Amino acid sequence: MSSHDLKTNFRKVSHLGNEWRNLLNHTPDILPFLSYEWFDSYYKNILESEPEIMVFSKNGNIVGIIPGVIENQTFMLLGDSRITDINDIIYLPGFEEDIIKGFSSYITNEGLHIDLFPVKEDSILIKLLPGFLEDLSIDKADLSPILTLSSSWDKYLKGLSGKARHELRRKLRKAKEVYIKNLTPNQVEILFQLMSDSDSNKRDFLSLEIRNFFREITKLFFDKKWLRLQAAFLKNHPIGVLFAFQSKKHVYLYNTGYNPDFHFLSPGIVTIGLDIRDAIEEGFNYYDFLRGGEDFKFQFGAKERYTMRITG
Repeated sequence: MSSHDLKTNFRKVSHLGNEWRNLLNHTPDILPFLSYEWFDSYYKNILESEPEIMVFSKNGNIVGIIPGVIENQTFMLLGDSRITDINDIIYLPGFEEDIIKGFSSYITNEGLHIDLFPVKEDSILIKLLPGFLEDLSIDKADLSPILTLSSSWDKYLKGLSGKARHELRRKLRKAKEVYIKNLTPNQVEILFQLMSDSDSNKRDFLSLEIRNFFREITKLFFDKKWLRLQAAFLKNHPIGVLFAFQSKKHVYLYNTGYNPDFHFLSPGIVTIGLDIRDAIEEGFNYYDFLRGGEDFKFQFGAKERYTMRITG
């Protein structure tokens, strides 16, 4: 099947490694969540079988990937509500419209429904699909706050509300002996320990399959310089930790944990505050808090934003 010389078929994730990596390097917004490494680790550690996903090619070269599968006559983006914060199409610029046309034709010809989430507000799926598929619903899914970083720490603080600025300064002064440093992948057990200590829900979330997924991702993303695994220490004791990723001047805060024995130092807030300060000094433009509408994200100055869901 083809649309405008594009061939559409389904291929197993493990057969796409080099082509997927090359395509991602040309996609305008390089998201670690859309990488081959992410999906390869996901299916190996969490799924029971290897999925086949939709690819688009021209003259034998892949120009687009929609990481989705068909279940119960519905095309769905491949993911898991426990770990998937962002999903989207991977494409070579200039082919996006033909890819969406080909996708829409396939959905129509096969008589399928679609359920695509969580996608970004500016996804080309949202921009282009309504022009090719009728009766679509595009709705807000989850809060996903994002912070635009200032050019300096002082400017960042001045941009906060008076109360938020006072509270952050107070907590950082109280924790003046706390320092933050990078962890290596072989220190990921610190993350597991502090996540479990800080929240019973996170402890339950950290099943063996999730831990193995995190272990593999930390190694793979470390090699690609996408890993931002940071811990706050007090006299060599880790009191807070954050599991984040970085790419294209963008930090993605994926998960956090802290030692409740040090609650008087607000270790969770202090760890994130110190990392935001580092991110500003390192020249990052955005600090993305990802899925979830927790109050602390807005106290750091993040603005309201949503992931989106496309159904039809």
